[in-house]
Amino acid sequence: MRTTSNKDTISLGKQAGTEILNEIKNAKESVKIVSPYLSPAFVQELIHLHKNGRKITLITSDNITNENSYSDFKASDLVKTEKTFDENLSQKRKKGLRASILAILVSAIIFLLSFYYQISVYPSIALLFAGFIVSIFYYSMNPCKTIYSPLFRIKVFDSKSGEKPWSTELIHSKIFIIDERICFLGSANFTYSGFKTHYETVIKVGDQKAINDISREVESLYNSTELGAKPIEEWAGLGE
Repeated sequence: MRTTSNKDTISLGKQAGTEILNEIKNAKESVKIVSPYLSPAFVQELIHLHKNGRKITLITSDNITNENSYSDFKASDLVKTEKTFDENLSQKRKKGLRASILAILVSAIIFLLSFYYQISVYPSIALLFAGFIVSIFYYSMNPCKTIYSPLFRIKVFDSKSGEKPWSTELIHSKIFIIDERICFLGSANFTYSGFKTHYETVIKVGDQKAINDISREVESLYNSTELGAKPIEEWAGLGE
């Protein structure tokens, strides 16, 4: 993507990203962020904005949190959990268990009768074995499922999923768009060090057409399939 802007403000040095954080905190409608590295406390700020009705889009790479922090934030805080129950699967499970129990009972009866009559014991053993296998199969069916979904729009790209897995294809851009009217570009990650302690370059884009172009590019990146995205269970650490 190429665009132009003749109304930019350039900040250099430590705390160059201070204005970015202030604008994010004061967002009225939406925040879009592209940053490969994140501070947990800053991600918590996005959760706060989401709970207050702001539309959030977050694009990052590999991990939701890459920086040590005293924050109690966990990546799983960004996940909504929904329990579902599959009635059809439940009925299938019940029928299968009944059939397997019946097979076990019949095999037991045949086995006992083999002591009194000239009946081969092998069919009963085979039926018993089959009954146990089928019962285990149906018992393992779980009609209760857990569905995970992100709290807001989150895409975590896998930097090792490109055409050359031995090299890193990192989403390395730092883009901050607030309310579709303010945009910052530069070197500062969405981290405390990026905004406060590192020497960074931050460009505040003032041209609305350029902001619109950059916002569309962020949307294109969010929907991109060129790099694989990590599943929510992986980046949120669910089931560990």
